[in-house]
Parts: sequence; structure tokens; C-alpha cells
Amino acid sequence: MRTLTALYAFLPVLFASAAVFDQPPPQDVLRRPTVDTLTDRDAIIESLLATHAGDPVQVMRLLDPENASELDAPRLLQVFGAEAVWMTEGDKLRLRQQGLGFIDLTDHQDLHACHVSAESTWPKLQYQEKVTSVTKLLSKDEMKSNLRNLTSFYNRYYRSEFGVKSSRWLYNQILDIISTAPPGVRLSLETFTHTFPQPSVIARFEPFFGRSSPNPSIALPRIIVGAHQDSANYRFPLLPAPGADDDGSGTVTILEAFRALVQSGFAPERPVEFHWYAGEEGGILGSQEVVSEYTQLKKDVGAMIQFDMTAYVPKGEVPIVTFITTDVDPNLTSWTMALAEEYSTSVVGGAKLIAGAGSDHMSWHRAGFPAIFAAEGDPFRTFNPYAHTSEDKIDLADGEFSFEHALEFAKVAVGFVVELGGWVQ
Repeated sequence: MRTLTALYAFLPVLFASAAVFDQPPPQDVLRRPTVDTLTDRDAIIESLLATHAGDPVQVMRLLDPENASELDAPRLLQVFGAEAVWMTEGDKLRLRQQGLGFIDLTDHQDLHACHVSAESTWPKLQYQEKVTSVTKLLSKDEMKSNLRNLTSFYNRYYRSEFGVKSSRWLYNQILDIISTAPPGVRLSLETFTHTFPQPSVIARFEPFFGRSSPNPSIALPRIIVGAHQDSANYRFPLLPAPGADDDGSGTVTILEAFRALVQSGFAPERPVEFHWYAGEEGGILGSQEVVSEYTQLKKDVGAMIQFDMTAYVPKGEVPIVTFITTDVDPNLTSWTMALAEEYSTSVVGGAKLIAGAGSDHMSWHRAGFPAIFAAEGDPFRTFNPYAHTSEDKIDLADGEFSFEHALEFAKVAVGFVVELGGWVQ
């Protein structure tokens, strides 16, 4: 699959749309079309949408003729709350425009067999002193700085050049954190490449005693903290999508938890991984590929928590650290809610989604691993109305974008990995 290089995708449009331009398109020395500003490009897209009855598939065929055939590729899509049906890649654009969430099961039908997670016993909280020492290092200013940089990308569409560049920026931010780690902190970092251009990023705290268990009969199940790095404008994927809340907020929430743990010299007993998934908005694509590889390689996962949208608090609402109670591991959810009450100063509560709805934790849950989902509030009552639009920004009226709220989720992330990953004294 070629990357959608948006700035170079307008040659057919500029030549064919006399209604938009009445003069030959300017060319640069490499014979690629140039567009003076991204605003000009947006105007072209809006004009084409108006001309083609708002159909994103017809417009995408014009803007990206080299990849047009991919829009007809069959995809097994499960719209949240419905049964999976065969549709096309182009239909995904139409579903998004209708505001419908979905999972693309095409390449992972065996993975999604809806296995039931094995019963697990979750430990009594015992690392209060360690967790508190780490959470004191959490910084709203760090989160704000990182999110301003992340949202400066025009969008983070998983098939675009911006999606690739934003992922590389994130990788470099994590690498900078690792470069300042105390000598005894054992860390690794990788880009997990996919069948689409944008890669996921995985940072890992290696066990203090080494990558392998000192006792071959004892497994070292991973503890995973996740968020998705991509963004989407549901009107059309090449339009601006700053994605400050969805899911820039989750991305910088777990990035800040990671930074504070590194600075504190975190030395876990078992592997602890931080995952920034690509392609969530395309049907939970990136995490499915990660889970598929982990399953094939028999990498055991002890627990997984997803942070998707952690900062929006409507005016007049009480901020609530919310845990989704549908399509998750119920025992792990209950345990983590108690953990949140211990380490967060926020009100803690639960909320439901429609059946089959969720984020990247669904990939792990359906594969049989204990997985849960933390979010900024009740999706049916306080959902961010700016999500999936060009207005999903940091600077909202009435201070509705709250770094204070996001910081509470960073505390939960720290507590989750320390209490489950352990800390070698």
C-alpha cells in the first residue's frame, strides 16, 4: 500500500476541475503539483464533496487514482452493535462520514473468536510509596507541550504522510526520554510496522532480572498500557484532524506516565510495555496486528489497559475517571477502579458502551487476554462533540479540555503498571 502523500495527490484534480481553477496548475522542479496553502487544499476537497453529493469514495478516487482500486477491496466490517458483514474499503469512508464506529476483522477472523479470559486473581495493593513517588513527578506542562506538538500535524491519518511523520515524532520523543534514563533502567523501543504506512510504537521496561524468567517453569506475562496515536476527520480523511482529545489526550497521558517511571528508575519484576497504536480509526487495525503477532509467538499478556480520550469535561460536569464496563474483563475493571480510588483524587465511576464497541483493548479482549478501557466520562452523556472533526483542539471554550483530568489518568497508568508489574527493591 502506497502512502497517501496528500500534497502531491492533486494533479488529476487540478487539471480536471476547471470549476475550481481556471488556470494551469503551478509545478515545482520535480514536476509535482504545488498548493500554496493547506487551506487551498481543503477548499478543493470541499468543492469536490459538494460536486459529488458528499460521497467520500468518489472524491478519494479523484484525489488518489493510483490507489483507487483499493477502495473496492472486500473488508469484513463489524459496525459497533451489529453483526459483521462484508463491505469494501471505500465503505469504511462512508461509515465514518455517518459517524459509525467499526472493527475491520478481515485479516484477523481467527483471532477474534471471542474467547473468554481466564479467571485471574488480582493482587492487593502494596506499592503505595513507590507509586506516590512517581506520580509526584507527573507534569501537566509536559503533557501540554507534547500535545501541542502532536496536534500541530495537519492530521494523523494512518494512510497519510502526516500519519507517518507524527508517528516518527512520537518515536523520537520516547527515544529522548529513554536517553535520559538512569543507567539501571532496562528499556527497549521499537516501531511495529503494519500493512499500512503508519507504524505503531512499543516501549518496553525489561524485567530487572532479564528478558527471560530465571525459572523456566515460571512465565513472565506482560503488562500493557495502550493508547492510539492516529486521528481522523470523519467528513473526509485528508481534511484537518488535530485529534487533541481523540486520542492525543490518551497518547500524551501514557507518554507522561512512561516519562515519570523512567525518571524514577522503574525496575519491574515482569515486562511492562507501553503501546501507541496506529490505525485505530481505520477499524482497530494496528492493535489487531500486534495481538496477532503476540499470539503467534505465544507472548503471554497478564493485563492490558487502554486510555482513549482522557481530557474532555463538559462545562458544569464533575470530572470522573471512568471505566467502561462492557466488553472488558470485569474483575480487572473492578480491581483497577479500586486502584484509581487509591491513587487518583478524582471521582471514579463506570459506564457502558453498546455491545461490541470500544477501542484497542477490544483486540486483546477478543483474543482472550484480560483487557480494560479507561475514558474521560460516560460516552452516552458527556461524549466530546468535537471528536473526529477539525475542531478537536486543546483550546476549547470554558476550559472544557482539561489537562488536570488527563493527569488523573496518568496516575492510574502508573499505579496499574507498578502494582501489576512489581518493583524490585
